[in-house]
Amino acid sequence: MRKFTKVFSAREIEQRVAALAAEIRDDAGDAPLFLLGILKGASCFLADLLRRIPGDAGYGFIDVVRDVADADTAAALEITYLSWIDIRDRNVYVVKDVVSTGVIETYLMTQLRQKQPSTLKLVALLDRPDARTVDLTVDFRAFEAADGPYVGYGLEFEGRCGNLPYIASVK
Repeated sequence: MRKFTKVFSAREIEQRVAALAAEIRDDAGDAPLFLLGILKGASCFLADLLRRIPGDAGYGFIDVVRDVADADTAAALEITYLSWIDIRDRNVYVVKDVVSTGVIETYLMTQLRQKQPSTLKLVALLDRPDARTVDLTVDFRAFEAADGPYVGYGLEFEGRCGNLPYIASVK
């Protein structure tokens, strides 16, 4: 049986998401913004973030199908839009659960830039800059994290415990 150790409490997450929402609104100014969540781990984070952002904000979700045979170097194979989303001339904030190596995110951001958004920024719930294998900057992050895996607040471990109100490391 795996042991879960609480890393970020529900209260810490709530406070940080509120602060992050204000940072994103400040970055976008009064302009409408669009949160583009990467399923499925970012769903809880995106929902809470969206509700805390004042002003005009929309959202959508995409799924990134990847080859996970080698988790350290997995490359994205396909981006699936769950509904038609036109991001041209929009202020887009890509919302991701955990950014580690940066390989998937670099691929994704490159593909999304081709759709000509006004701005394109990356927002991470958990950022692991020590794990980067590519040059990638996370524009906004809720928390910096050490080596994972993590569970809770939408993050599942072996398909379980995504409903925990806090984030825990798995040992």
